[in-house]
Amino acid sequence: MIQSLLRAMELLELLKEANHKYSIAELSESTGLPPSTIHRILQTFCEKKYVIRDEHAHTYQLGPALISLGRAAADNVRIQDAALPILKNLSYCTREDSYLIIQVGDKGLVLDKTDGPNHLKVVEEFGYEMDLHCGAIRKALLAFQSDEYIRRYLDTRLNRPETFPKADPAELAEELRTIREKGIAVSHGEYVPDAVGIGAPIYGIDGRISASVGIIAPYSRIEDDTHLLHLQEQVRHSAAELSYYMGHTFKQEK
Repeated sequence: MIQSLLRAMELLELLKEANHKYSIAELSESTGLPPSTIHRILQTFCEKKYVIRDEHAHTYQLGPALISLGRAAADNVRIQDAALPILKNLSYCTREDSYLIIQVGDKGLVLDKTDGPNHLKVVEEFGYEMDLHCGAIRKALLAFQSDEYIRRYLDTRLNRPETFPKADPAELAEELRTIREKGIAVSHGEYVPDAVGIGAPIYGIDGRISASVGIIAPYSRIEDDTHLLHLQEQVRHSAAELSYYMGHTFKQEK
């Protein structure tokens, strides 16, 4: 690897933090690089407008040239391209079928699916649609919609005779709040009898939910609560991987 390039990339990664401008001293402390090295790298970035310098505060932040690069990268990204290896890995680690779901109106559509070693004969293939409150993977989409959208969904979607599964609006609203707090959805036998669904949201570059990922596992293969938590962490990890690929940056905990 070319060390100088790695150092430069490390600086760009640090400068991604929103609403913060870094001084050379701060960058040196964070990276362990000498201030002179950081200064030379930043000078080059500034010449190409990848970084801009605040002449009064003597601080640095990402520059406008990166916007066009980011847009070009986003145009070339298809979530399915990133999803396939991640879904395969999720199925390998959990030994269960894994799903990628996108929102289409008030429904969640299966955009991709990978069979696990212990394949379930579930009618959930490419293009299959069900209401957004049906199962954990779709609820992971519904829970992170706007308050206005959720209110409309609860007021109108649940009252239709053909709605499946039936749900109490107040109970569903509380469940969606819990999903938002925990960042993951878990359902028990809602439309696949004797099975657990686990789903987590995938964020896009703008911070909005772009899809969800998850698994369905029969009760007979859930060994105990520790195993269930392990499956949840695998789903979380896959969602975070896909979010990163789609350009989302998670805020670092201070």
